[in-house]
This record gives sequence, C-alpha cells and structure tokens, in this order.
Amino acid sequence: MNLSLPLSPSPGCVYIVGAGPGDPGLLTLKGAQLLSGADVVLYDDLVDRRILDLAPPECELLDVGHRGGRGVGRSQETLNEQLIRCAREGKRVVRLKGGDPYVFGRGSEEAMAMCRAEVPFEVVCGVSAAAGVPAYAGIPLTHRNISAAAVLITGHEDPSEPSAAVDWKQLARLPFTLVIFMGSRQLPKIVGLLLAYGRSAETPAAAIEYGTWPRQRTVASTLSDLVGEVKERGLQSPTLVVVGDVVSLREQLNWFERKPLFGRRILVTRSLEQAGPLRMLLEAEGGEVHALPVLRISPPRDSSGMDRAVARLGEFDWVVFTSPNSVDYFFQALQQLDRDARALGGVSVAAVGLTTAARLRERGVYPDLLPEHHSQEGLARAFESVPAEGREFFIPASSIGRTLLDQELDRRGAMVTRVVAYENRIPEADEVELPPALVQGRIDLFVFASPSSVRNFAQLLGPDRTAELLASPATIACIGPTTAAAVRELGLEVDVEPEESSIPALVQAISSHSRAAPKRP
Repeated sequence: MNLSLPLSPSPGCVYIVGAGPGDPGLLTLKGAQLLSGADVVLYDDLVDRRILDLAPPECELLDVGHRGGRGVGRSQETLNEQLIRCAREGKRVVRLKGGDPYVFGRGSEEAMAMCRAEVPFEVVCGVSAAAGVPAYAGIPLTHRNISAAAVLITGHEDPSEPSAAVDWKQLARLPFTLVIFMGSRQLPKIVGLLLAYGRSAETPAAAIEYGTWPRQRTVASTLSDLVGEVKERGLQSPTLVVVGDVVSLREQLNWFERKPLFGRRILVTRSLEQAGPLRMLLEAEGGEVHALPVLRISPPRDSSGMDRAVARLGEFDWVVFTSPNSVDYFFQALQQLDRDARALGGVSVAAVGLTTAARLRERGVYPDLLPEHHSQEGLARAFESVPAEGREFFIPASSIGRTLLDQELDRRGAMVTRVVAYENRIPEADEVELPPALVQGRIDLFVFASPSSVRNFAQLLGPDRTAELLASPATIACIGPTTAAAVRELGLEVDVEPEESSIPALVQAISSHSRAAPKRP
C-alpha cells in the first residue's frame, strides 16, 4: 500500500474530519489527504491553524467556532444548512473538528443532518482529547492492576440541577478512571459531588489545559486539593480533568513536559518561505514557537542580469551559492531556459554551508567546495587555496549587495559576476502582524538566522523597543558568526551560536543551552 498517494475527495460530499486535540502531528493521514483536495473547510476554534495550511491556496476557509461565547447566534442548525448548501453546490467539503468528531464533538448530529438531506458524507476519526491529552501529560487511561476501564464524561452542565444527565453518585463509586470534558466552570461542584458520594479525598487527580499544545499546563494533585490548585494556577478552558489512580504514574511517564524547550516561548524571524523547517524542529523539542517574518523573499524585479548569466553558464569557472534561496532561484531561471543541472557540467560549484549544500544535492549537484566555517568569511578563506586570477566567478545572490567574498575575489584578480537572484526586503509596517506574545513581552528566546533578519527586526521594532525586548534575561540565538556580529552591532550579547551554521545545529545548540537555563514565568 502506497500511503503517499493522494486521496481525492469527491465533489458534493461532506467529510467530517477529526483534527486531533491540538498537536498538528496528531492529524491522521486520511484527514491530511482530504484537506489537500478540499474546496471549502469549515473549522472549529481548537484547530491549530497550521493544519489549515494543508488546504489548497484557493480553498475557502470558514471559521465556524463558537467556543467561549464566540459565534453567538450561530446555531448548529445554521451550520448544518451551510454544510448541505456547500455540498449541493458540488464542492468538496471538509468539516474539521477538534479531537474526534464522535466524542463530545456533535459530529453525529452533523452526520444525521447530512443523512436527512440525502447528502453523501464520510467520517474520519481523529485522536480524541480523551486519549491524546492525558498521554501528553504522562497519564495513561488504563494500567494493569490500577485501572481496568475509563469513563468519558461531559462536564458542561450544572451537576446540581435535577435535570442533570450525568449520575455523579454512580460515577463516584466506580473504581475506574474518570475523564471529564468541558468541566472548567463546573469543576468545584463536580469535585464536591464526587467527594460527597464517597470518592476518596486522596484520589490522584489532574487538570490539563491546552493539552498536546506547546502551551500545555498541568496541575496534578489530589481530588480534595484540585480545585484550589487549578484556581491558584489560573487554568482556563480548554481543560480536561482526569480522576483516578493512573494520575500517580505521571511522575514517571511525563515525557512531553520534560522536553528541553518545553515552556520556552520562541520567536522565529525567518521569512514565511523559510520558517517551516526551523519551526518544526523547535516544536519537536517542545518549544512554543511564534513567527515574525521580518524578511520578504521574492523574484528579482529585473531578471535580465540573471538570464544573461545563466545563458552563458558554461563560460564561468565557478558558481558560488551563498544561501538556499540562491539555489532555488538559480534553478528556476535555469528551468525557464529549458535546462537542468547538466548545465553545470564542467563548472565548479561552491556552497556557503551545509543547508545550501543539501539544497544543491536535492537537485543532483554535489559542491566542489564547502568551507570549514559556514559563513561568507569562511567561504572567502576556503577560496584562498583556489586559483582566482583571471577566473570567472558567478554569484547568484540576494539584493542586499556586495560582500566580503566579492571583495576578496576582486582583490585576487578574479572576474566576479554578481547578479540579483532574488529580492530580500523588509516588509512594510502594514504587512506585519506582531505576535501577541511579543507585544506582551513574553518571548524569552529570539532566533536569528541571517544578518538581515537582525537589522530588519531592529528597524521594525525601533531601537528602544528592540533593546528592551532583547535585554537579559531574554536569550538570543544566532545561526552563525555573521548573524552574531549583526546582533553585537546593536550592543547586545549573543547567548547561543552553534559551531556549525545549519538549522539542525542551531536547534541542537538552543536545546543544550535551554537545559541549563531557567525558564521565565
């Protein structure tokens, strides 16, 4: 079975898809495949927006959430009618719901509405919060010799009302794990009834806010102390409550909250096109990552220089790539001339660092020169052992301007053709939305992957605000010496700089530093 083959949704069909409890990695393969072919996606509040990135650019994205009072006046019947209307228009409809659609998600109500309207539908199960959230808090639902069953309960109704559907008296007597959804507001009454009906005050219990998200917070206590500790920590919705002896295993099984970057609020300043791999690696280490793209990467406004250089590619002795972007835009220009990597036959190739070299290898090109120190300065030193006088060097690069490498090659008598392969500019103020965590001064780790990202950040925020945000105890991480130099030009100290200028090495260095550094509140 080839799981990489796309699954194309059918026009006129509604797919009720569970997105999982938060972590985008918990989305099922089938759910991801259906999203990639959707015409319209109707999604809930508790769906990570990165999951929506799987939808095609032309897909219509509709926020139909109503958690916490939002969506007042938007009834379930109105939503059902919207699903039916979209399907009857022949659209490929994905109804994206948090967790699993059939576990306190009203997915069955929507499916019944499709059935009555004779609209085709399918249900794609998701990882329920009942399983995913406790697992990320180090709590199994069942464990041999501790709990043989788990009961899933909705806690949104007032348990003291005579019309309450949940029999808390019976539940209090069960020797099983209780998993309580949507119980934040009624938690004092729920706990009071469980204690009143005989559940031991010493029963282990936990409340987990934003489970599986990087901002996850867990309060583990006893049943009698849970309400007070939840109030003291300020946990709010969405919070899942687990009651039972399995909570005692958390001390041993708490894997997620022990990740090196868990609890760290990290700002990534790369362009939207480049931020993905860095963000994924940081989140894999447990970080809460916020993005502020201070660079805009785009094709050159005038590509004539690039076209002329590529057309006479065989005349150059060296082609020097100084960034992954230069590789991408070079090959775009090459393809526009109906040529491919074979055009580099007979031409020597240099790459500034490992990431750039990896991008070349993806194209079937293996660099002839890779400096020991991955920077413009390192590349200039590496070329000291290469004959330069009278040789022609082609450097497809950004619009920022000449560098030390150009100057050094010129000094040694080389003929340097530097062309703008791509534009690298600071975004306009109205193009930038500052993350709330940055505005509130809650970022404790700033990551810079290029000198221009440092300079653009300072220009966007202004010198005073930049100095305030980046001052100790904030941590500043830079990918390499050139970027670090740009930070020091602002009068600031660099805390993290890997020996190797690559994204994996940068994340590894950040994680190592974080293990020893205290986390900000």
